[in-house]
Amino acid sequence: MNQNQKFTDLERTSILVDYYASGISIYAMAKKHGISDCTLGYWIRKYPIDTVLVSLPTESIEEFMAKKKANESDEIARLQARIKALEKALAFSRLEIQARDMLIDMAEQQEKIQIRKKPGVK
Repeated sequence: MNQNQKFTDLERTSILVDYYASGISIYAMAKKHGISDCTLGYWIRKYPIDTVLVSLPTESIEEFMAKKKANESDEIARLQARIKALEKALAFSRLEIQARDMLIDMAEQQEKIQIRKKPGVK
């Protein structure tokens, strides 16, 4: 929309009702109607609407919360499985390092040469 476009009070309140009824963010609603998010925030403060009358029905909210809780439990299970896999990989890496160190120690003892770098020498 044009930067200098004027909105009537009816247009403003219809946008606000749409905002309260949809439940989307201020930024998304402003983008949808082609206005600045600051302008929409100003309208929200300037034109108070009884949010109880235009808010989402409680069934929708409860349904949304149930989906969110189900998604969170799936996400938690996935993350716990990922943690176990990473812990297993870490344990394997530590064993691999320990085996490499033992191999170097044995080679140094048998060949009587120093394989590891001397600390502090560059």
